[in-house]
Amino acid sequence: CAVKKDMKKIFFVCLVIFAFTPTYSLGHGGGLDLLGCHHDRRRDDYHCHQGQLAGQSFGSREEALAALGGSSPSTRPSNEPTHPPGVTPSDSQAVPYSRDLYGGWRDADGDCQDTRQEVLIAESVTPVQLNSTGCRVDSGEWHDPFTGQTFTNPRDLDIDHFVPLAEVHRSGGSSWNPQRRRDYANDLSYPGTLIAVSASANRSKGDRDPADWLPPNEVFHCGNVTAWVLAKGYWGLAMDERERQAVYSVLGECESPSRGLPH
Repeated sequence: CAVKKDMKKIFFVCLVIFAFTPTYSLGHGGGLDLLGCHHDRRRDDYHCHQGQLAGQSFGSREEALAALGGSSPSTRPSNEPTHPPGVTPSDSQAVPYSRDLYGGWRDADGDCQDTRQEVLIAESVTPVQLNSTGCRVDSGEWHDPFTGQTFTNPRDLDIDHFVPLAEVHRSGGSSWNPQRRRDYANDLSYPGTLIAVSASANRSKGDRDPADWLPPNEVFHCGNVTAWVLAKGYWGLAMDERERQAVYSVLGECESPSRGLPH
């Protein structure tokens, strides 16, 4: 649990740093943006040093975003959804969405604590108090980046799939086999898949992507969109054109030196 907790903290602390820091300096000049990339004037390209695209070069930032979304912006009409490599439009629509396809919380390691409890334990900033059986979390302290609020009662929290299940299904999950769907729904290995947040904020978000929903805590807009792009890239999920443009717009604002900084 300690390792999982540290991974979660590091991941979301880094996102908060991204939200407040416009660039990161490099030895050969030019800073890194929120994707871990930058435009090199000498080479006249956009290349990446960190993150999912590390070591890759692109003609533009839009191409890099398209690569994370598994799409090619130069060859696709703006109103056509994108799809991850190896998934055709007909494949991605073959299985209608149902929550049951992804299963419920499970206890993968047999310690009586299901995925919800594991996330609550990992993300509490203080040691949690468990019930008499040791299977459920009774109290702890959680900072919700969606609202900027702190909670001590786990009943006030939902465990959010950062990329919602219905959105996963639309973005390529409909072509996954049943095991991969269940693995996504209960993933504890990648710290950007699941997050404990205010139940009301999570239900307000629903299955919407950044084109239609951003968290009420404006300070976390940059971190939220960065986490969204990285999670989609990690799971090989597509972004449609409207979604990608919304992501591009938010990340563009994050690069402004005055964005999110105290006055």
